[in-house]
Amino acid sequence: MRRLVRILLSVVLGLAIPAAVLGAGFVVTMGRDFTVHNGSAESAEAASAAAREPAAPAGGSGRIPVAVLLGANGSVATDVLGPYDVLADSARFDVYTVSVHAEPVALSGGLTAVPDHTTDDVRNGRAPLPRIVVVPAFTDPAGTDEAPLRDLVERVHDTGGLVVSVCAGARVLAQTNVLDGRRATSFWSDLPGLRRSHPRTTWVAGVRWVQDGNVMTTAGVSSGIIGSLHLVQQFAGADEARRIGARLHYPGWDPSTTTAPAIPARQVSAADYPYALHATLPWFQPTYGLGLTEGVDEIDVAAVAELYGAVAFTAHVVPVAPQPIVTTAHGLRLLATPIGRAPALDRLVVPGVRETTLAAGGVPTWLPQAEARPGDSAFDPVLRDIAAADGRAVAATAAKYLEYPVPALPDRTGRPWRIIGLVAGLVVLAAAGAVVPLRVRRRRVQPGPGSESCAPPGSPSVSA
Repeated sequence: MRRLVRILLSVVLGLAIPAAVLGAGFVVTMGRDFTVHNGSAESAEAASAAAREPAAPAGGSGRIPVAVLLGANGSVATDVLGPYDVLADSARFDVYTVSVHAEPVALSGGLTAVPDHTTDDVRNGRAPLPRIVVVPAFTDPAGTDEAPLRDLVERVHDTGGLVVSVCAGARVLAQTNVLDGRRATSFWSDLPGLRRSHPRTTWVAGVRWVQDGNVMTTAGVSSGIIGSLHLVQQFAGADEARRIGARLHYPGWDPSTTTAPAIPARQVSAADYPYALHATLPWFQPTYGLGLTEGVDEIDVAAVAELYGAVAFTAHVVPVAPQPIVTTAHGLRLLATPIGRAPALDRLVVPGVRETTLAAGGVPTWLPQAEARPGDSAFDPVLRDIAAADGRAVAATAAKYLEYPVPALPDRTGRPWRIIGLVAGLVVLAAAGAVVPLRVRRRRVQPGPGSESCAPPGSPSVSA
């Protein structure tokens, strides 16, 4: 029985040690991914001033008011920035962000955004009631902190406005009454759970978007870009959608049709191991500065932040800029650490430009747009860069979790040596922990010198 207990204890320790390490790593990753980063005292002061001075009221001039929601506890960056970029690029729409409070909120990949308006602004008429509301994935879709945003979704729906969810934003809608009796879609890995928990909705896999009456839902992450192009086509015409689509080069979008593009109906598989390992082993990650410049396109920012920091998890991403707050091409306000006060960077990545004066004291600088090929979207050069550094499997898995078609990757690719080393170390640590109960027992029973007889040396022999 004692031996069985020792064996069981050995097995428990062998499993508990890696489980604890991986769990702690996941907490670290999520803390980096969905934490408001003011960067410095200067950034915090600028954020506070921006929160006290919300953007000018939207609406008017016959434009359609569109509210892109920002979860109080964090939202997925591309879910927000993709639709924001597409819709705000058309003069048909007046796009603004809304959150529960005016304070900065976290986006995945280390980004922090300053909301234009609060739910109180909408309720009190300081901002217009949106005719279209875009709902990204929230970190806590059913949380009480997000209740005012869910109330706004129901109000827009009940007054005949269009409710649009992106990716796991469908989980937010599932906490309201807007999906009852409708067809809908969501991120591929969420669909099985949604079918079980919300059977009154017909959940559809294998399409980029589903529109049922005044509710539209899109598939995973980057699908919100194609869904938004469809909205431009629907409300502003095919020519306007074609113009914006030509800038974005999202693969698979056909401006000649209004039918939702088909996509693979995916499921979790063993090939997804790079996603799990990178998300739970964040130690010794390189630190990438995300160089923000005034007027940068929102999707260009999303591609860098989301892929490196929130899908591939190959780097800790820190937004940096010459000033503490940057306004993007269509008016979104993002916080940044002034580059002179940034932590030690291993690399500076500056999206959206082919030339830049932004520098970080001799740190290698990379411009994704300078590496773009004809027909590339903002995501393609970043995926190729990830493949070159960490291998095809890492890039392909990142594309899968972004729900983005895998581009042509380089023939010669790297290996994820950091992860390989950490996994090897974790195996050694688990093995060492598993051996401890057995070693302790062996030391207890190991005979010492002279223990062959109970009699002390020199004592008379019993047989004598």
